[in-house]
Amino acid sequence: MNLYEYEAKKILRKFNFLILNSYLVNNFFFLKNKIYKIQVHSGYRKKNNGVILINTFKYCLSFFKKWKNSFLFKKKIKNFLIENYILIENELYISFFFNNNFLIFILSEKGGINIELQKKINFLKLKINLLIINFSIFDYLSNCYFNNNSIKKIINIIYNIYKILFIKNILLIEINPLIINNNNIYILDCKIVIEKKSILNFSEKISNLLKINYIQLKGKICCIVNGAGLALKTLDFFCYNNSKCFNFIDLSGQIKDLQINNLFNFVLTKNIKILFINLFGGIVSCKKILNSLLNYMYLNFNHKIIIRLDGAFSNYSKKKLIKFKNLIIIENLNNCIKKCIILSNVK
Repeated sequence: MNLYEYEAKKILRKFNFLILNSYLVNNFFFLKNKIYKIQVHSGYRKKNNGVILINTFKYCLSFFKKWKNSFLFKKKIKNFLIENYILIENELYISFFFNNNFLIFILSEKGGINIELQKKINFLKLKINLLIINFSIFDYLSNCYFNNNSIKKIINIIYNIYKILFIKNILLIEINPLIINNNNIYILDCKIVIEKKSILNFSEKISNLLKINYIQLKGKICCIVNGAGLALKTLDFFCYNNSKCFNFIDLSGQIKDLQINNLFNFVLTKNIKILFINLFGGIVSCKKILNSLLNYMYLNFNHKIIIRLDGAFSNYSKKKLIKFKNLIIIENLNNCIKKCIILSNVK
């Protein structure tokens, strides 16, 4: 996800980088002796007069007429950034980006347009596994005639950029230029590309949170089943009998006691009529779910619970549960389905 310059600067400002004061506008606005920048995802703005110093009202008006709702390399321009004009004593180009699982760092005193076409003595390029190579940066900056105080500040900025790269899942960050003015170091212009986050639906969020296979449906019968085959078979039985389930839950063999407790706490908050637990002890032992279920029986809930247990520790678990009156244990799956449907239709 490619950010506009003003969005990139918002991120950097939060990490205490020095950014010039700026104003974002989308219509004509005149301020004398300010830098005006079109906001677009394309490069080469300066070469196309998209970054200029505005001195007069007339010049400002012609700038907006030229760029408002126009295009640069097929990218529509809607917003403009207005910044203070500042004298540049020294400037640097800094870039981090990922290439073939390596992090590439580029540092140059010659600017960032077609940088790798220049002579290699004009820029520093490092392939990074874990840490930035400090002495290489210091050596390069020394040869660019920066004083030691400025070099320390620049290296500190580079390390901070390196850190936020991972905090914010940044794929590319380009500072062009980083400038020095009165011993202060400012980020004058920047470009950031962030890894696009996939938008999870409700079922995916619950699956990730509870470490189970969860699909949200629209019925009133909540099913907790272990094994995808048995879970699908259970849902098929309900569909065949024209009844809808509240969800699809398949407990994985890796599920832990805490996750089972969280699952029952989640179910407790839902408006369901029946909680149907269909377990074949194998992938998940019946005993594994027993403690969570015993705790659940002492909570306040308004739904009926129907249980079918088979396999490892099923008889042991049924002996522990049979004393609870608000819980029904049934051996046959068809009978379980029928009982769930009958009770779910009781008003």
